[in-house]
Amino acid sequence: MSPLRRLYKRSPRLRRFIRRRKDAVTYHAARFALWLPRQIALERALWLADRFGDLAYRFSSETRRLSLAHLDIAFGDQLSAAEKADIARAALRNAARCFVELTHIDDIRAHFDDYVSIEGWEHVEDLLEKGRSVIVITGHIGNWELLAAYVAGRGVPLAAIARRINDPRLNQLLVDFRARNGVRTILRESPDSGRDILKTLRGRCALALVIDQDIQAPSVSVPFFGRLARTPVAAAALAVRRNTVAVPVFARRRPEGGQHFTIMAPIAPPATGDRRLDVLELTRQFNQILEQRIRDNPREWVWWHQRWRRRPVPKLDLDYDIHYPNHVLN
Repeated sequence: MSPLRRLYKRSPRLRRFIRRRKDAVTYHAARFALWLPRQIALERALWLADRFGDLAYRFSSETRRLSLAHLDIAFGDQLSAAEKADIARAALRNAARCFVELTHIDDIRAHFDDYVSIEGWEHVEDLLEKGRSVIVITGHIGNWELLAAYVAGRGVPLAAIARRINDPRLNQLLVDFRARNGVRTILRESPDSGRDILKTLRGRCALALVIDQDIQAPSVSVPFFGRLARTPVAAAALAVRRNTVAVPVFARRRPEGGQHFTIMAPIAPPATGDRRLDVLELTRQFNQILEQRIRDNPREWVWWHQRWRRRPVPKLDLDYDIHYPNHVLN
């Protein structure tokens, strides 16, 4: 280990200093990245996003390596090496396109009905008519942020549970963006998160969670592309313990441009009397649905995320492991 590396490891003050500098650079880079595409027409900006995705695939060797490795896990010999490379490159293009769309959200919102098509809205209308709260689940596929803005724009009270970003300015930038589009953010690390979740579920609102990543949150291991993967358990635990239906929703890019949103039929939680098994089974169903959507649309998922990076969780203790207070889950 080099002397500089040893100094870095041994000095908390130095680590904090470097982290603050990195956060500052990231924040200002994000502000610039949000400003630049707005200076260009949406169609041109999307074309440039594709070029940026190509460059990211070519020059970001670690991202490319992870994407191809995870495609190997998911598809094995079902796809050729060339097909996997094409999917990995397309996924990076999609990520860049999603970012550009969000920078042009005001323009898109002005003609949402032209830019977006939707199926399954009748499920939302039925739940609203019955005055029921709902847990919405989705994944990092298509433009999930645009999907949330669309649902909120049609008058559905919507809150999303999210992780706090390390840099407070960057975190506030994202929270404010969602708020301007009608989406309230509940930060998982907030001491008020449990109260906010309970208020949302009691208020006949939609509570959205993205559950397709291995994150530092209470999780349970269920199959995902044939391999056990740690999956956040809050969505299933809340559905089971509050007896609330879950609605899977997904975004997908249209060949002619714009987005197609799909709202699936509500899933009622199991009620065997064994909450632990019910949560496990419901999480397994969620992963099965997510996997099928990704198989149908692999070019728009985040293949560089290390979905199988940690060992499976040996057990789930709902009364001990769940982050949210008992008055929310009981």
